Amino acid sequence: MRRQIIEEHRFAGQLQDLIINSKRADDFVDGAKNILSLNPSQGKQTRPGGLIWFIPAEEGVPGLEDIAIYYAFDETRVWLLSIQKRPEED
Repeated sequence: MRRQIIEEHRFAGQLQDLIINSKRADDFVDGAKNILSLNPSQGKQTRPGGLIWFIPAEEGVPGLEDIAIYYAFDETRVWLLSIQKRPEED
C-alpha cells in the first residue's frame, strides 16, 4: 500500500528557496517521495523514539551534499515538513 504524500507549505517554500541545481533537487524529491510512500521507515529518526524522520540526499551529488527531507508519517500518509541542511551524524 502506498501512503499519500502531503507537502506542507514550509517544505514547498524551502524547496523553491534552495540554491541548487533544480533538476537534481527535483530528482531527489521525486525519488524520496517514491521511497517514503512505500516504506517511510527507511529514513532516519532525528532522535530515538521521535516522531520526526529525515532522508538525506546521496553523498557526492553536487549541490545536495548536506540536504535532507524531514517528514512524519502514519499508516496512510507522509507529511513532508521541511527540506534543509541535515544534522551532523555521530
